[in-house]
Amino acid sequence: MKILGLVKTSTVDYPSKLVSTIFLGGCNFNCEYCHNRDLIKPEDSVPSISEDELISFLKGRRNIIEGLCITGGEATIWGEKLISLVRKIKSELGNDFLIKLDTNGSNPNFLRDYANEFDYIAMDFKTTNYKKYLNFSDEIIKESLNILKNTKIPYEIRITMYPPYIKEEDMESIAKILEGIDKVFLQEYKPVEFGSQEIYSLPILEKFKDILIKNGVSIEIR
Repeated sequence: MKILGLVKTSTVDYPSKLVSTIFLGGCNFNCEYCHNRDLIKPEDSVPSISEDELISFLKGRRNIIEGLCITGGEATIWGEKLISLVRKIKSELGNDFLIKLDTNGSNPNFLRDYANEFDYIAMDFKTTNYKKYLNFSDEIIKESLNILKNTKIPYEIRITMYPPYIKEEDMESIAKILEGIDKVFLQEYKPVEFGSQEIYSLPILEKFKDILIKNGVSIEIR
């Protein structure tokens, strides 16, 4: 497991908290709109941060930050290695040091076994047709959503509004899939080199939001 990036201070990665953020290498998806494409299959030679270096850094900022966001890549592909790091951080900095997980929802077994190791979980929902766009099972994503619905850990679902993956006619299907989810956010897509250059305007996002609300989804635009 390689820690390939570190943001020392972030106000946007953990709701209402000041945290540091680390980026783990490796991902099992290849989303067209990914802003961390170099983390999908990183070169072995890419410099990394050791776990001891990370913990030493976090200790030095303990009076500034409230926790750590772990993102990627896709952090859950590291399984027990990731959990070992989480437990080491909690042991060294205390249980009140918050740890948030960002995930694409592709690993329900990990969430089932380890969701309670985290203080907050954010899961990305990417499309109503994972098989078509990401060569992945829609049912596995739904399984992860159901696990989060039934966990006591605070969580949120994020939808990056990438036009090729999500269209107006998908809104009612999305509403059915996200039924029972407490907190959903629509996020504007920011164009990347290899992705679509089309974006949804704010009025269109508001229209999508209204459709989802009418179908019983608690949702905000972030």
